[in-house]
Amino acid sequence: MGLTSELRGYRLGLEQPLNTAHGVLNQRDGVLFSISDGAHCGWGEAAPMPGWSSETLADCRGELESAASRLAQCDSVDDPGVTAILAELEARPYARAAVAGALLDLTAQARGVSVSSVLGGLEAGSGAALPRSVAVNGLISDVEPSQVAAAAAELVADGITAIKLKVAAVDPTTDLARVAAARSAIGDRVELRLDANGGWDVDTAIATLRAMDDRDVSFCEEPTPGIDGIAAVGAAGVVPVAVDEAAVTLDCIATALRTEAIGVAIIKPQALGGPDMAMAAVALLESFGAAGVVTTMIDSAVGVAHAAHVAAAALPLAAHGLHTSHMLKGDVAPRLRVADGRLHLPQQVGLGVSPAC
Repeated sequence: MGLTSELRGYRLGLEQPLNTAHGVLNQRDGVLFSISDGAHCGWGEAAPMPGWSSETLADCRGELESAASRLAQCDSVDDPGVTAILAELEARPYARAAVAGALLDLTAQARGVSVSSVLGGLEAGSGAALPRSVAVNGLISDVEPSQVAAAAAELVADGITAIKLKVAAVDPTTDLARVAAARSAIGDRVELRLDANGGWDVDTAIATLRAMDDRDVSFCEEPTPGIDGIAAVGAAGVVPVAVDEAAVTLDCIATALRTEAIGVAIIKPQALGGPDMAMAAVALLESFGAAGVVTTMIDSAVGVAHAAHVAAAALPLAAHGLHTSHMLKGDVAPRLRVADGRLHLPQQVGLGVSPAC
């Protein structure tokens, strides 16, 4: 008997609209993908975000339906056919993420360890242990400076030690006021990150970031579109810059880091093709001496859990963009707990999050 699979679509509304340079996001649509060997059932997720990827949810469904048919011809996760499926899905990273995630969950359950243990190369009974929680940053996209200040203060009161503020969706003058309001609300001990989602041109990015250079911004993600533009902003030396949407493959990340003007990369397991590809990206960062932050794409509980296991296995000391579940009105499975500024990983074997087979 071969491996069996199931697709489950979902639509989850956002508690509040998310304002970004790509537009306003009101809901998340995705598809869950399971793989079962008859004894265990692993789960992955595909949830491309409109405006961030040319891969659509319909593309993912088609690829996953084909993968399910082919997996039925495979005897186990070690079947060469499974490797072939993953290789052929490299051009469809979101669909690949769903298959790779489900396979990883299934493998971890079969070994009696967590997904993060598999990613970290730890075997059952080895005595080694990975962190049971990782620090998370808070995310703010409110437009009015007073709203930004209130949201930032609330996050800090909840124990958050890093804040990410969406910028470039409004005029630079308003952004300056928003950044000032955030810094005033959080004091000087909380990290402040910015995310422009490529919304500025190079000159505007440099001028705007220079105007806020007294606000102690740790880095700005995607200040402008494209690696060359981001590197130009970074070379100005005003605020460190990070690559995100412009580097969705390992080759792109390497290109960004070779500029020597980009020292941070945002690692999104969904966009890269799965947890295994995210781990490869982290290894690449280490080879360049660069920093990394693991984030979700406002995924469901399944996607958040996969990203959390990557963070725990590869970058346990950073504050990651994983505090996003509360932004959704509902979810597909019980969510991971966030307390005192940290997301707590499940202690079960495998992913630890399941919609139930």
